[in-house]
Amino acid sequence: MINARQIRMDLHQIPEIGKSEFKTKEYITNQLKKLSCKIYEPTPTGVVAYFDVNQKKTICFRADMDGLKIKEKTGLSFASTHLDLMHACGHDGHMAMLLEFAQWADLHKEALTSNIVCLFQPSEEEHAGAVDILGSGILDELKVSEVYGIHIWPQLKENQLYTKAGGMLASSCEVNLEFFGKSVHAANRKEGIDALKIASSFLLECYQLFEKIKEPHLLSFGTMHSGMARNIVSDYARLEATIRNFEDSTFFRMKNILLSLKEKYERETNITIKISIDDSYKSVINDKALVKKYEKTLQLGTLPAPFLQAEDFGCYTRNYKCMFMLLGSGEEHFLHTDTFDFDMDILATGVGAYKIIATM
Repeated sequence: MINARQIRMDLHQIPEIGKSEFKTKEYITNQLKKLSCKIYEPTPTGVVAYFDVNQKKTICFRADMDGLKIKEKTGLSFASTHLDLMHACGHDGHMAMLLEFAQWADLHKEALTSNIVCLFQPSEEEHAGAVDILGSGILDELKVSEVYGIHIWPQLKENQLYTKAGGMLASSCEVNLEFFGKSVHAANRKEGIDALKIASSFLLECYQLFEKIKEPHLLSFGTMHSGMARNIVSDYARLEATIRNFEDSTFFRMKNILLSLKEKYERETNITIKISIDDSYKSVINDKALVKKYEKTLQLGTLPAPFLQAEDFGCYTRNYKCMFMLLGSGEEHFLHTDTFDFDMDILATGVGAYKIIATM
């Protein structure tokens, strides 16, 4: 039996970006082949291990697989061997906890109160790989009724598990806006349609309108691209933004504001606006009954407020009863940085939580 510490060190050396986790998949599959479970490949790089112990209920534990496009600067003896790629979000730890748990479950089938699905999910960082897993139908095929997951989380007390009933992590929605105007020389600007000016007005009015929303949310425009020369009225502008929220009703309100502004500016300025809103990252909404069931046994800390970070685990919460937990890793490091690391002693806490859930 290979422990979570060694698994984490092995996987940390081979980070891969979303939907390209082929070495990672091979490593996990090779370990699972040693166990008496049925192995499924629901997506090209996704892996599912199913332990059928003849129970009426089936529950799923999920770990994400992908790394990030970051050049590692940790100086670890087991640092990334893949150029400019790094496990800087703890996914190597997530897989390590789940794989050690799978080995334990294989040896303790008589103690399991549910059939067990161990889901290794690709592409959490980009493209919302949870959507592909759900689309494959594998969880329904295996009759999963509950889904659990853990995320290593800096800035929370080390080795402490946290959760929150209801909304815990935000939805993340990418918004792209393209403005198609009419280019003329600056001297004749009244004859043109200034895409840059209109896009700027659109941006400012968005902020003003979104400030009136009382529910927790975020709107942030990160980029604006427009123009080719200082003396030419720009006929094209592009805005890129992210919006975040916790309740679906808030998302629909934000979406409607954007669509209404689009119609207003097209009507008043004769510009053409193309808008795309990708809402594939749903907010993480924990099942209140599951949180209540496990809060004392797992000694769960309660988050005082939801976080604006996003996680595609939220996609599962729209289809199944779910509980997502954050495993504190202390104050020293931040996610998505080139020096991210954590004390591997905390992995045992995550494995232990999975064991308790699987046997209650």
